[in-house]
Amino acid sequence: MPNLRNEPRINSANPDKMSTPNNYIVATAGHIDHGKSTLIEALSGTNPDRLPEEQSRGMTIDLGFAHLLLNDSEEPEKNYSLGLIDVPGHADFVKNMVAGAGSVDIAMFVVAADDGWMPQSEEHLHILTYLNVRNAVVALTKSDSVDDIEFSSEMVSESLKGSVFENAPIIPVCALIGEGIEELREALIQEIKKINPPPDIQKPRLSVDRVFSPKGVGTVITGTMTGGRFTKGQKAIIQPQLSETTIRAIQNHQHEVSESLPGMRTALNIPDVEIRKGKSRSGVKRGDTITIKDIGSPSRRIHVLVERIKRESKAGQIKHAQRIRFHHCSSNISGKLLFFDNIELEPGQKALAEIRLDKPAYTHAGDRFVLRDWSKRFTIAGGTVLDPTPPRRSYRSQEQKEFLETRSSLTNCAKSFLESLITRDKYLPASEILTQSCFSKSHINEALEQTDAINSDHWIFEKKWWLDLIEVAAKRIDTIHNKHPELPGIDINMLRSFMKKHLPDPKLFEILVETLETGEYIRSGTIIRRKDHNPRLPDKLQLAGKRIRDALNLNPLEPPSPKELVQNEDDSSALKFLLETGEAIQLDDKAILISSHFKDSVEKVKSFITSNGPSTAADIRKILGTTRRIVIPFLERLDKEGITRREGDLRSLN
Repeated sequence: MPNLRNEPRINSANPDKMSTPNNYIVATAGHIDHGKSTLIEALSGTNPDRLPEEQSRGMTIDLGFAHLLLNDSEEPEKNYSLGLIDVPGHADFVKNMVAGAGSVDIAMFVVAADDGWMPQSEEHLHILTYLNVRNAVVALTKSDSVDDIEFSSEMVSESLKGSVFENAPIIPVCALIGEGIEELREALIQEIKKINPPPDIQKPRLSVDRVFSPKGVGTVITGTMTGGRFTKGQKAIIQPQLSETTIRAIQNHQHEVSESLPGMRTALNIPDVEIRKGKSRSGVKRGDTITIKDIGSPSRRIHVLVERIKRESKAGQIKHAQRIRFHHCSSNISGKLLFFDNIELEPGQKALAEIRLDKPAYTHAGDRFVLRDWSKRFTIAGGTVLDPTPPRRSYRSQEQKEFLETRSSLTNCAKSFLESLITRDKYLPASEILTQSCFSKSHINEALEQTDAINSDHWIFEKKWWLDLIEVAAKRIDTIHNKHPELPGIDINMLRSFMKKHLPDPKLFEILVETLETGEYIRSGTIIRRKDHNPRLPDKLQLAGKRIRDALNLNPLEPPSPKELVQNEDDSSALKFLLETGEAIQLDDKAILISSHFKDSVEKVKSFITSNGPSTAADIRKILGTTRRIVIPFLERLDKEGITRREGDLRSLN
């Protein structure tokens, strides 16, 4: 893959320290004509204005990129690889500014000393605040154009009061003569030290901010790596269209690399994908996200916490069902904002809402976003994604509202997000727990250990809900035992049918039965019962049972036929119980024996054949003292069970 035009060079002053730099993204912010691009060039040696129109007009229109490698003078072994993103300051191109600020670690406010804080300076502050950027450096440019630089600095400091950046260092610089550039670099290092390196949560995402196709190479996309890493040759997914691609090559600031790490400015060569144009649904374009399989899907409905900072804004109130533009990472999608309560949102307020998009967006729970008005004039709000794929018909439901309120109270807490999910859904596959979130697997597992949820192999259950289901099934089994003590238990399929109305997913039934088996219940074949259950005849059948037992015991090997035993319905039920519990054995439709007598007879036959060799049915009938009606089905039973083997008229032991 050739070098990417205007993806700046790595400063090679210290090549021995380039092996493991910490990667961060720094984005400029500020009003048009305050010298952002000039300052970037003074810091890095690269002019970020790559478009001919930008260079001819002297104005940044689209995103520009540069690279700066900083070495820490206090800790020489440390160095920082900074991807510099130059964003446009003109009001007409704020959407491009938001696209560049989507994955920023540090903001570099550029304020001209002679102009001071201007409207786009303020709007950029709003955007960065909504994106949860908390570290910044202010470059007070054109310092040579004013007589009292301290006054200019104080005015900027006053403008930052009450914002998250009110303590940001203000460094006077003159990019044209290099004054203050070293101090600015040092200020950047000090801010970098305050934040952790971009995390690797094994959920790689690259939000596409540029797409182009160098001759002979195929499609190349650029963006900032977040959440994980990509490797050369890896399969990837393009969201939101869910198409698959293969990463043929990777570059970081014009250097071929085998993998791209979190925080890296990254160029991916995906030659099997075309640039998407017009209304085509295939290909790739700015706003798409490159990720991997099995970490979620896009949605046209997103449930969010919308918030407005308490600073002056021309946007006015935000009304329910207002048309908006949803800016997330590098994407910009039109849609409608619907609050869960019929309110009008004022500065300084927060509210739960559903964003209904005109096109699907791929987001993660915990992502930050920016809202601009439909006319593209104002930044009106920002917020946090709470549910990237809400259930159908959940808008304004009490259950979903409670779910979102729990999440909105602690937007960076994996335990809070997990508990809210388990409380709402009651059960879910373990492999899908918070996959579409900004939490790593280790954080999720740690949070899971802190909850009282039940972890059953591949499923997670809300404890009370699951125990209640177990109790329902247990009570059904116990009811059958009480109503029909003569039965060995309840047929599994009968229990399955009964639990169907209680289980939201049929797949849970087997897990439920396995859970019962770990307690007081046992499954034997197709029957499940209490471990201490011993089948017995109910009181009303006791007399019938006694009469049948007495009849079968009176002449053990010459018992009455089944027709003689059964004279009424109670007799039929009692005999069925004796057969099902194994107390009696039915040889055929004319012969039934008590099991103990059958076993005694088997032992006599085995002893006789052992002593006398193969024997006829007549020989065996004589030693048992029975009739042909009994001995023939008796011997056939022994043959079937493999106790004896018939050869002509003789039987020998198997």
